[in-house]
Amino acid sequence: MAEPKLESKLPRQSVIYLVLGLLIIGLVGVALILPANIKMHRLDAKAEEVKFKIQEQRILLPIQQTLKKQSEQKVSEMLPLPQPGRLEKARIGTIPASFIASAKASGMSLTEARPDLGALTGNAQVLPVDVVLKGDFLNLRKFLIALGGMPYVQRIDQISIQEMPDTKEFRLKVWVAVG
Repeated sequence: MAEPKLESKLPRQSVIYLVLGLLIIGLVGVALILPANIKMHRLDAKAEEVKFKIQEQRILLPIQQTLKKQSEQKVSEMLPLPQPGRLEKARIGTIPASFIASAKASGMSLTEARPDLGALTGNAQVLPVDVVLKGDFLNLRKFLIALGGMPYVQRIDQISIQEMPDTKEFRLKVWVAVG
């Protein structure tokens, strides 16, 4: 007796439907997963950016607070304007020392304060003093205010600024009233 052969032939149309169904399921899966994956990468990039900004804020917060405190400190709006006076000729030697003190108080270093004694011929009323300072530009303002507080400083004639590798050099010609 011959055994009946069981042939499992699927109809061609069923195979096509099966393949089309699997293809549609795969396309729907890709259409849902791919945009979600792209969005996830974008959100990861944003999260890294936010983490960087937070870390930057942590680093910059103390600096910002220091600057805020400094800006809140009231600066005297009144400039020192003493009554004009004259420096006695016997005290001309004290000019460099007073400029050194003003430079230290303003946070600068005085390199040179050289009175031009050759200008004191005859009945001279003013003495030019060449001043060379090193420091920061903001400290120069403080030094100039200190000079304005000296009663014998008549005027500042020249200011030249020279950029150095690590600082700035300021050259001034200050006229001192003597008498």
